Amino acid sequence: MRRTIAVSASCLALLVATGCTSTSGTDSAPEPDECTPVTSTDLNTEDGWLGLIGQAPESVSLLVDDGSGRTVEHRAEEQQPLASAVKVVHLGAYARAVAAGELDPDEQVPLLDWERWYVPGTDGGAHPAALERLGIANDGTSATDLAGTVRLDDIVSAMIQESDNAAPDYLRYRLGDDALTRAAAAGGWENFQAPTLVTQTLSLFDPALGDGDTWATAERWAFDQQFRVDVSAGLEVPSYDQQVDGVQERSAQGSAAELAGFYRAIADGSFGDGGDVALRQLEHRPAPDGAAGIGFKGGNLPGVLTQAFELRRDDGTVATAVWLIDSLPADRYEVALAGIGNQQTLIVDALRSPSGFDRIACAV
Repeated sequence: MRRTIAVSASCLALLVATGCTSTSGTDSAPEPDECTPVTSTDLNTEDGWLGLIGQAPESVSLLVDDGSGRTVEHRAEEQQPLASAVKVVHLGAYARAVAAGELDPDEQVPLLDWERWYVPGTDGGAHPAALERLGIANDGTSATDLAGTVRLDDIVSAMIQESDNAAPDYLRYRLGDDALTRAAAAGGWENFQAPTLVTQTLSLFDPALGDGDTWATAERWAFDQQFRVDVSAGLEVPSYDQQVDGVQERSAQGSAAELAGFYRAIADGSFGDGGDVALRQLEHRPAPDGAAGIGFKGGNLPGVLTQAFELRRDDGTVATAVWLIDSLPADRYEVALAGIGNQQTLIVDALRSPSGFDRIACAV
């Protein structure tokens, strides 16, 4: 099945790999004395992203904590769609299972076991990109030899680096819902509801598939070939507005505060056993100057962009930032995807320097 919808693909600009021009600051800085109003609406510029906070305040949930006593918040407790940012909880559950000896990162997993949780053509190319990076033969959509194997740890890396959508449901199947809720709680996230990316994706095409037991639907997709064939034959791409409505109604949700707290727990060690395993996956890019590591997981769905970062400084302090946006109209959404690097620059600068923090603080 090939569809034209792009669901929960991760976006990370190279700025994290190369570092930013600002220098890290660890001393608590005073509140900005003067703030110049930001009026730009151009998301191809940094000012345009700052302007979005004031222009569409009900669409933004934001929390930045510089780790030195300063935080800036906007609707930080409000629930919003998380897109692929939710996958950090699956990572946490995997990490705890590895630490407990319940999973072996070097386990050779049949490719069929991974790909049965894949809805082809709906992830913006994330799955085939992961296959390419891992050196797995593929036809541009799926692996060509499903009898082959792949390391379990590499499947998890595909979930974080390319934002593969099959990996989180595979991990949920392996670990169970309780493992996900316990991992979320270890990061301070209470009442977490385990999502299914398979059913979330399918229900954007056919809302009826999102009714009832969503996990049962995901398992039918994974193990019932006739169901898979029948569903694939009947799916039609809905309008953009219909997709946005579907995301709001049926996708995994959380708050900036919950997601930021989870990142902080992993970065500062309070997550407990497995935190080092999670950091190894999250911090797969080189750290900028003055930092021991930087980790990121973001995502997008129709109308939705999500960004979550942690920065561990050489002095032991930890900075975190989460910026959630939803309900973007079609034209703004496409521009936002193209200009996502500007938003990420703002976030990383805010984590690394008082002046960068002030820019966001002034916009809230």
